Amino acid sequence: MLSHRHNWPALVIPLLPCILAIGNANDFPSETYRSTASEVRISFFATDEHNRSVDTVRKEDFAVVDTGLVIRNFRSFSRSDETTLDLVAVVDASESVASRFRMGMHDVLQLVSQDQPVSDDRISVLSFSGIQPTVICSGNCRGSAAETRLLALHAAGATPLFDALAFGADFISHRRTPGVKPVLILFSDGDDTVSRTSAADALDKVIASNALIYSVDLGNPESPSDGSRILQRVSEATGGRYFPIREGAANVLKAVIEDLHASYVVTYQLPNHRVGFHSLRILPTHNLNLRFHCRNGYYYEKTIR
Repeated sequence: MLSHRHNWPALVIPLLPCILAIGNANDFPSETYRSTASEVRISFFATDEHNRSVDTVRKEDFAVVDTGLVIRNFRSFSRSDETTLDLVAVVDASESVASRFRMGMHDVLQLVSQDQPVSDDRISVLSFSGIQPTVICSGNCRGSAAETRLLALHAAGATPLFDALAFGADFISHRRTPGVKPVLILFSDGDDTVSRTSAADALDKVIASNALIYSVDLGNPESPSDGSRILQRVSEATGGRYFPIREGAANVLKAVIEDLHASYVVTYQLPNHRVGFHSLRILPTHNLNLRFHCRNGYYYEKTIR
């Protein structure tokens, strides 16, 4: 088994996303995942110049750059074996999103009610405001009782965004099933005013849960804020994506499903045993319009016997 605090599967080195970070580095210090494994495993998908998922990728289409070393000799390259979704909508119900809250709630209701390839027991909704997050529904979100609870929400109170992300990570971790991809769809403006959890610790927990964050920005689309940049950062930090509210829930869910079906896994031998942080990028080799969504580094440490 891997030797680090999150009990990752054997021979998998935990990786941070390959898309470059956005925002203040002090807000999100580097995670300290560590491993003594000799194989690097990367899950990724690609998008084109129009931000659409690319369904077919060949191993000749990309190269991995691991701490400056170009990797083309892969041990394996295959479609991801995660074929279904576990969706958790994490809804900001704090005062800071009051002006756009109803629009956000419309999208949440559309997300849970539309005909989609996600089973009823794999859709949940959490909300957060005040001092702690709340489970609105878990596995029964398409019923009238859940709809009544969602419609009863109103925007008020402080914003425990990072507490909510940590809570969502714990919530989805307890639902982990082989072959099921966990996804948090975060509806927020990206501001945090009261969390006891730090941004780094929240992100640490989400990455450990293996969940992707697809964030929907409830802020003003005409005036991107620090909150918008935080939403972009946490999305990219998990290999997910960022959307402005105008995209709508249907398009966000469509992107989630397309990304799932377009996901691949590549493995290769650890290129060197230098202790510490190894940076990681995936670059296109032929079509320069491709953008690869994955993780941007990992820590390696030797075991002292």
